[in-house]
Amino acid sequence: MGMASKIEKCLVFSSRDLLALFHRRACTALMARYYRRHGMKIHGRPNYLSAKAWFDGTDYSQIELGEGCTISSFVRVLTHDWSPYTIARGLGLKMERPIGVFRPVRIGPYAFVGTYSVLLPGADIGRGAVVGAGSTVRGKVEPWTIVVGSPAEPVGDSRDFLCHQLERMGRTDLLEQARRLMEEQALSGGKAQ
Repeated sequence: MGMASKIEKCLVFSSRDLLALFHRRACTALMARYYRRHGMKIHGRPNYLSAKAWFDGTDYSQIELGEGCTISSFVRVLTHDWSPYTIARGLGLKMERPIGVFRPVRIGPYAFVGTYSVLLPGADIGRGAVVGAGSTVRGKVEPWTIVVGSPAEPVGDSRDFLCHQLERMGRTDLLEQARRLMEEQALSGGKAQ
């Protein structure tokens, strides 16, 4: 990383921390612009990127964020793993250069990643999926699935969760719309609008 990039990063991340105190939407927009500029694939506009989320800066181009996704505080998104190098050295293997695992991470449209979650290299979070707080995700999370735990395991359907919450809030207007949209999607083969 050159000196200009380091200065830019210091300025952007300092601004991020200040903006996060007063205007979260502006903070999300600032960080989306910065990450895009440095290679992250961001489709549309994220709903929320916490100022306290950490994205692996080894190669931002290995990270993809879908339209409307939410990344909560203290989430860590990892695209590399140097443990093979450390283990190999512990065994006494001689290597000319370090070895590691590099895999992209994809967070689909309208997916929600809860606080303190860790997304490991190769994580692929589907559309509308929910990663519960404190979960560790490796591999694929199907669309509309709720996963929790370490390792994260499926525990439900995010659409059912939404309907339950709307019912609890007394939002029958939204509940009826949600159920109608779910029926339309089921009839059209599950394609989301």
